[in-house]
Amino acid sequence: MTAADMGTLVPAVLALPIGFMAAWWTRRSGERAAEATLSAARSQASAATAASDLRARNEQEIRQRRALEEASFGFLRAADAFAATVQRLPGVDPDQRGAQLAEHGTAVESAIGPLELLAPPELVAPARQLLDHCRTLEKLALDRAVLRPALKALEDGWCDEDAEDCDHDRHGAAWVAWCLLAEWSAKNSEARREERDLLEYCLEASERFSAEETARVLALADRCPASWSAMVGGPVRDPLMERLASLRAAFLDATRSTQPHLSAVA
Repeated sequence: MTAADMGTLVPAVLALPIGFMAAWWTRRSGERAAEATLSAARSQASAATAASDLRARNEQEIRQRRALEEASFGFLRAADAFAATVQRLPGVDPDQRGAQLAEHGTAVESAIGPLELLAPPELVAPARQLLDHCRTLEKLALDRAVLRPALKALEDGWCDEDAEDCDHDRHGAAWVAWCLLAEWSAKNSEARREERDLLEYCLEASERFSAEETARVLALADRCPASWSAMVGGPVRDPLMERLASLRAAFLDATRSTQPHLSAVA
């Protein structure tokens, strides 16, 4: 082989690995580019999935928060409606009082369920206290609707100047009847039996009641419920409703504490 032939062969031989290497390098670069693209796609997918999960959690938290808000204020509205019913019960026809009271009492019972499912313990506890008092008040409301208006009617029948020393028969009867009713539960059963006729006479002589109203007051006096003094309260105080207002305030404070965004709610 001549030098000329060698000069032709060597470049040809060298060209083979160079071409192979170039092809391999091109292929390797393509694979790396594909891997980089795939990695970027995976990162984007992971980021999208994380963002989607975060949105889902945020949306779930918002739904739960709104559900808790609705449960909280649903219970509060039911308790307020019940309290309003108790307050206006004396002005309702006696035959309809029980139905109205039961309707609103049932609404409070129903409203506690969602709250117990959604609320933290520090909100459930005052809610149950408010519910328990509503239950107590429901048991007493019909008697309260007889006793407190009777006392108010007797107060309105007192003498404008001196109720104790007034010599007007009607005014005096209203004063004595009021005193008897106000202190009725403090008397023992024998004293109540002895003064029962006097109470009936004074109620009738006060001319403040119809025959049906007098009969309802006397029937209540004959039973003399253990809660008599709490129902009587005083000229200004109403212990049962004061307790209800106190428990309502405690529940509202707990609502604001567990749901800070509601702090401005009245």
